[in-house]
Amino acid sequence: MMATASGAKGLKTEELVRAYFLRAGFFVMRGIKLRHDGVELTDIDMWVYERSATLARRRTIIDIKDKRTPQAAERLFFVKGVAGVISVEGAGVATTDNRPMLRELARKHGVLWIDGADLQRLKDSDALSGLNRMTEEEFNGEIADIDNARNGRVLRDKIDEVKSAVADRFGPSCANTALEGFQLFAREAVNAHPASAAARGAGRLTYLAAAIAAAAFDFASADTALRPSAERVRHMTDAIRFGANTEGALANLRWTEAAIREYLPNGAGLAQVVREKFTAELNAVSAEGLAEIVIRLSNSEKLFSIAKSLEKVAYASHLVSFDHLDADTKGFLGALLDFADISRPKFAEGWTGRPQADTGVSGRFMEVKNDGRKVPDKSEEGSDKRKTPPALGKNQRRLL
Repeated sequence: MMATASGAKGLKTEELVRAYFLRAGFFVMRGIKLRHDGVELTDIDMWVYERSATLARRRTIIDIKDKRTPQAAERLFFVKGVAGVISVEGAGVATTDNRPMLRELARKHGVLWIDGADLQRLKDSDALSGLNRMTEEEFNGEIADIDNARNGRVLRDKIDEVKSAVADRFGPSCANTALEGFQLFAREAVNAHPASAAARGAGRLTYLAAAIAAAAFDFASADTALRPSAERVRHMTDAIRFGANTEGALANLRWTEAAIREYLPNGAGLAQVVREKFTAELNAVSAEGLAEIVIRLSNSEKLFSIAKSLEKVAYASHLVSFDHLDADTKGFLGALLDFADISRPKFAEGWTGRPQADTGVSGRFMEVKNDGRKVPDKSEEGSDKRKTPPALGKNQRRLL
């Protein structure tokens, strides 16, 4: 009983910390399973992605423990080690432990430190409540209900695979995994009975997979940010077709051709057939159009903003339909639907729903008019000061 209560408290704290970073303008994922060769190694409580400039990208993993005996020092060393293994730029710990020596140890090793006093400020903040979001547990429960009704785990396994790619393959490889998930989820949404729980759940997963793809593409775009536009498009096209290692994929093809020529009867002819079929299948992937859109959006912060917008609608308590997304988000999602050869109108007919209330990055509530326009909610005027997220303290500023 005590363990259950403690676990529930920890999950609530994870949601609170996520809300803080979301309100601060980061792209945030919770509950990522780190895997290797299909084996689950550990969980990453929180993964945070920041784009601060054209060339500047930063990923941070955060270990969160809200326990009476949090073993904070051990968690510091653990999360620092995991960050090194998966090659992310930052690590952090959120703990109930208030000992100054641990904060100093974290500072010395470049670890973001959110202690008990910081957590209490977050818990006391009105700005981090009423965000009209599902928790991770509510989201997972909705997807589990759909799978259980079918006596399977297809949706859960696929979204776990997509989220796992965020941890150790963020970039082109992660984007491709997310696109595979996007295609599966979007087809489920289109094929399900309109307005059913299955259609809405698959819609949420479609939005989330698209959000991850957008964030991964944004991260990948930094490698060629200063190159000519044509070169950037070509590089992104190859990334969509081959994943993270274009040269490796082509080297494998050349090795296969050489082996066929050497060891099979009529090997030269067969090798030529293999190359032609491989090339034809690659050319059948309409990657150029999507690559051009990705590069155009990544020239500014639009792609990063779209990733945050899609994550937000995926977890929104009131699920928004395709037709009521903002123009940039709708355009990017439409491009992904075209890439996956899925009808935009059919996807839009999956469910109806428009945002009833919204909060921007600043946290200002917006009222949605009948014509779809968003205007500041007058009932919130004069409350901006109360709604401002609390600072974590001067030692935490810009550590991400």
